[in-house]
Amino acid sequence: MRKIVRVLAIALTMLACVGAIAFASGRGEGVDASKLKEVHLYGYLLGSAPSGMPDIMAELNKKLKADLNCTMEINYLSWADYGTKYPLVLAAGENIDWIYAANWCQYGQQSVRGAFLALTDAMLKKNMPLHYPLIPASGWQQTKVNGSIYMVPTSTPDRKVPIFLIRGDLRKKYGIPEIKKYSQLGPYLEAVKKNEPGMIPINMESGYDLGFVFSAYRNEVAPPMMWAIPNAVNYIFNYEDAKPKVTTELDGAYGVAFAKAGKFVKDWYDKGYINRDVFANKVRSREAFEQGKSAVGFGNSQDSQGTIAKAAQEGYDPEIIANLSSTGTYPADPYINGGFAIAATSKNPERTLMVMDLIMEEPSYDYLMYFGVEGKNYVIKNDKIDLPEGLTADKNTYPPDASGFWFTNKDIFKPMASWPPAYVALKGKLKSMLFVSPYAALQIDPEPVKTELATAGQVWTQYANPIFAGMVPDVDAAIATLKSKLEVANNAKVLAEIQKQMDAFAATLK
Repeated sequence: MRKIVRVLAIALTMLACVGAIAFASGRGEGVDASKLKEVHLYGYLLGSAPSGMPDIMAELNKKLKADLNCTMEINYLSWADYGTKYPLVLAAGENIDWIYAANWCQYGQQSVRGAFLALTDAMLKKNMPLHYPLIPASGWQQTKVNGSIYMVPTSTPDRKVPIFLIRGDLRKKYGIPEIKKYSQLGPYLEAVKKNEPGMIPINMESGYDLGFVFSAYRNEVAPPMMWAIPNAVNYIFNYEDAKPKVTTELDGAYGVAFAKAGKFVKDWYDKGYINRDVFANKVRSREAFEQGKSAVGFGNSQDSQGTIAKAAQEGYDPEIIANLSSTGTYPADPYINGGFAIAATSKNPERTLMVMDLIMEEPSYDYLMYFGVEGKNYVIKNDKIDLPEGLTADKNTYPPDASGFWFTNKDIFKPMASWPPAYVALKGKLKSMLFVSPYAALQIDPEPVKTELATAGQVWTQYANPIFAGMVPDVDAAIATLKSKLEVANNAKVLAEIQKQMDAFAATLK
C-alpha cells in the first residue's frame, strides 16, 4: 500500500511540474516573475566543482532569471577541510543563503547554535509546493531540533551501501579467486604490488579513505554499529537493537574488533599495500582507480557510478563488492541524510526555497543539476541516460552525482546506459541489505558536552588516525594510549549525556 501511495505521489508531482513551470514563469496563478525583485543567491555544497560547472551555472541562471527573476552562485567546501570550514562559513554570515545539510554534516550541532533559520510549515507549503507534500510527516519529524524544522530534506533518501571496487581484469590475470568480502583482498593486493610497478595497491587519502580502509574490515568482525553523533568520534550503538545502548568504539565486542582491524591495516601498510603519504594525499582512491593508479577504489553504491563507468570505458572490468556489517546489513538512510538549510543570516529565505523547490523536484532543473546540459553532458537514448555521440566518461565535464546536488529527486531519473550488469544486480539487492532503524534519525544535541567532544576529537585525530593508516609500531600499545587519553577527556560524561538523550528519543517512538 505504501509503495502505491509513493508511486501516486511521484505521478502527481510529475503532473504538477507543468503547473510548476507556469507558476515559476508567471504564466499561471502563482508568482509573476516580473513582479519579483531581482536577487542574487549564494549556496554552499560539499566536495569540489566539476570542470563543467560554469556551463551548468550559466544554464541554471538563465532559467532562474526567466522563472523567478534571480541568479545563484555556488561555492564548495572540500572534503579535506569541510569539517572545520563549515561552521566558519555560517559564523561569518556573509554571502550565504543556503548550505548543504545532513545528519552526518553538523545539522544537529549548527541548528542548536542558531546558524540555521527555523522554517515553518506555512513557509514551506507556500514556497515549496512541489517538494513539501512528498515528505511524509515522519520525514519532517526527523528534521526537528528542539521542536523546530531547520533543514529541507531530500524526498528520496539514497538507497546505498558502502562498496569497494577492484580491477576484475587484474584479478583474473593473476589467478586470484573471486573476492566476496574485504578480508579476502590480501592476495589481490600482493599480486598488484609484485606485478604492477606503476600502480599503488591502495591509494589512501587523508579524509574519506582513511576511515574506510580501517572500518571496512571492522565492519566484518564487529556487531552492527552507527555513530550516535555523526562526525563525532568514538560514541556508537548497535542499530539493529530495538532499544540500543551507547558505548564506545574501544569497549566490549567493538573494542575487540577495533584491535583486529588495527592489526589488519598495519599488516597491509607494512607489506607496502598502502601509500606512505596518506596524511598529505588529497586524491581519493576512487579517482586514482579511474586513472589506473590504484587497484582499489572506495565509495558507496550511489556516488561511484561515474567511477564504474570510467573504469569500464578504460577496459578495467570493475568488480563491485558491498561492505556490510557482520550480520550482512547496513543502516538505511533517513530523510535527513541529505538536504539543505537556510542560513540564519540569509536576506532572501523565501526566494531560496522557491528556487530549491524547482531544483529538487522539477524535472528540467533536476536533470540539469544532476546530469548537466542535455545534448552536451547526456542524452536520452533507448529510454536510458547515455553519453552523447563521441563523448566518453573521462571527457565528460559534468559526471552524474559529482556536483554535490545529492538531495534532488532521483526517482524521476531514467536508468543509466553505463550501468554494468554487476551494478544492476547490486541495485536489485539493496533493499535486502538495508536495515531500517528509527535511530538513524536520532539528533543528539552536543551542547551539554561540547567541550568534552572537542577534546575527544583532538585526541582521536592525534592518536587514532595513525592506527587507521597502519602507521603505528604496536597496535595494542597505541590503542591503550588512545583509551587513556579519551578517559582524560571525560568519556563517561559524554556517554551518560548521549544515553539520556537516546532514552528521551526512544520515548517518542512509542
